[in-house]
Amino acid sequence: MPRSKFTYSILGGCLLLTSLLLWFAVANYRNAEPVAQSILRGMSLSLGQAIEALAVRDPSLKTLAGFSSHDSAYFSLIDKDGVIRFHKNPDLVGSRIEDQRYLPVAAAPVMTEERIRLGTGELVFETQQQLHLPKQTLVLRLALHTWQADQIIRRARSGVVVIVVLLVAAWGFGLWGLRLQQRDLQRREEMARHEQLARLGELGAVLAHEVRTPLAGIKGFAQLLRERVQDVRQQEYAGRIVTESERLEGLVTDLLIYARQEAMQQGFALVQELVHDAWKQLAGEAAQAGVGLQVRGVIARPVACPWDRLRQMLLNLFTNAIQAMPDGGAVEVDLSDDGEQATILIKDSGSGFAEESLKRAFDPFYTTRPSGSGLGLAVCSKIAAGYGGTIRLANALSGGAEVTLQLPLLKEKQ
Repeated sequence: MPRSKFTYSILGGCLLLTSLLLWFAVANYRNAEPVAQSILRGMSLSLGQAIEALAVRDPSLKTLAGFSSHDSAYFSLIDKDGVIRFHKNPDLVGSRIEDQRYLPVAAAPVMTEERIRLGTGELVFETQQQLHLPKQTLVLRLALHTWQADQIIRRARSGVVVIVVLLVAAWGFGLWGLRLQQRDLQRREEMARHEQLARLGELGAVLAHEVRTPLAGIKGFAQLLRERVQDVRQQEYAGRIVTESERLEGLVTDLLIYARQEAMQQGFALVQELVHDAWKQLAGEAAQAGVGLQVRGVIARPVACPWDRLRQMLLNLFTNAIQAMPDGGAVEVDLSDDGEQATILIKDSGSGFAEESLKRAFDPFYTTRPSGSGLGLAVCSKIAAGYGGTIRLANALSGGAEVTLQLPLLKEKQ
């Protein structure tokens, strides 16, 4: 399984487990209050039955004075007229209660429950239920301490907090580990890239010594032969040798530029002049393909890039644009600057970039042309980055490809 799919599978499993744990914690917390309420209601019914049993055995209600429970805050018995027949506080016996909350219970065999706050500040669970004596029916008002039942709610709340904290910590460590893994992968890729560049550098040195010298000789003899021979066909063959020799020279130059590790040379260039100079070198190829050049805008100040490096980038970009329009078209160059950076926008009227090309265009040796080396855009990207610039690719809304080359302007002397 590829690394990305494996990572996504692990993340999916972690998300599923996180969702299940959160659902369990929240559901447990939401059920805690009804459970605590049910416990208090059950305790109230049990104590009510015990009080009713004592009251039936002793209608004078004197034995209730000795009844106590650590769950009970207080209880009282109220008749239908609102007179307190019994209270844990003897001073209140015989007095009439002011609130009328007992009336619904006195009129029908129902049970009411609510949480109220006592004068002491304690929050209690108060129920009212009928208490049946042989000759009359009273209302039992019973207040229960809630601290024990509310422990269920507190534990559920603590459980939610603990699970959330553990999940946050787990995700934090997991993402941290994933970040470390990504950094390690990037480091390995960077090391592999440096090794590749080192091998390219060695190869470039071999090419410079073993290929460039004899290639220059081949090109020179072919040029001399083209001038000396009289036969038109032989001149054409010699011209093809010169053309292919120049193409190989360009390939060797691109390879050496891409593989070179030394610091970039200092220098500057005038964009306006180099655009026309680079196009002039490709004029024959452009005319053969039926491609014209349109230049708009001005960049008056020089850019902080040596002329030969900017010329190399423009040659590569113009060559790509011309090859993208085998049936003819136009290359449009828009020049502008914002006082800090110069922008060279090159547009063609070809078919544009494929999606895969947009992703891999700057990869060395990636090409969609049978005769291409795949180094042109990679070289442009390296040169631009080396001088503090950028290069971006896109498809124009009107069709064709867009290449945006940005380079810093040469700073003016103060």
